[in-house]
Amino acid sequence: MSCPTGKAGAMFAILSDIHANRPALDAVMEEVARLGIMRLMVLGDVVGYGPYPNDCLRMVRGAEVCLQGNHEAGVIEALDEQWFNDAAWAGVEWTRRKLTHAERTQIAGWKPTGEHAGVQLAHGSLNPSDPFDYLLNPRSLRAHFAVQTAQLCFVGHTHVPEVWTEGSDLPVEIPLSGAFKPTPGRKFAVNVGSVGLPRGDDKRASWATYDPDSGEVSLRKTKYDIKEMIRTVRHLNLDPVMQDKVLKDLGA
Repeated sequence: MSCPTGKAGAMFAILSDIHANRPALDAVMEEVARLGIMRLMVLGDVVGYGPYPNDCLRMVRGAEVCLQGNHEAGVIEALDEQWFNDAAWAGVEWTRRKLTHAERTQIAGWKPTGEHAGVQLAHGSLNPSDPFDYLLNPRSLRAHFAVQTAQLCFVGHTHVPEVWTEGSDLPVEIPLSGAFKPTPGRKFAVNVGSVGLPRGDDKRASWATYDPDSGEVSLRKTKYDIKEMIRTVRHLNLDPVMQDKVLKDLGA
């Protein structure tokens, strides 16, 4: 990533849960370039499940920040098999065999939480005792916001784009445009969704932009060639449990 120039260049693209889906990442990076955005933050799970871990790791090397997701933690054996379901663990083991020593070293240097450009970042949660928790229930939200000190924190992990605010058990209603500015004096956790394996009926790649000058956040969706990804997954004859999981999440 080159140094920012102009308003668009000051903005960040924030991606999470790419899950080795190169066609989706290609489409998002093309959209990032079209918008003139030159700064990138990645919130983890670049690998896992998908068939293109090496390409995706190469493509995020220019990010200003890369966090470690639970799938990276599994690949480097920081999390063991008991943490994962059968499909996820099959993906971890398959990915581990595909990565080079240099790539394993790359992801071993990532952390599950961080702070950059005045915002906090987490793959799952800022809760130090459970950084791979899912922000889906009041207990998890309270534990996260108890340690969030910045107004904004960007997260991933659930594969569902949504916005939470401290003191509420329900997600914030966001305009159809996906763009909003956080209310002064309140803390927000913004889930940017998943580039590679979004949950729900809308299978477009999900990500976000953040303008540190205006404070505006935009949740975005990018269309890509899902059929290409489905063809590749079927052609590889992956572990059947892993393959079924990936194809289901792709909407096949």
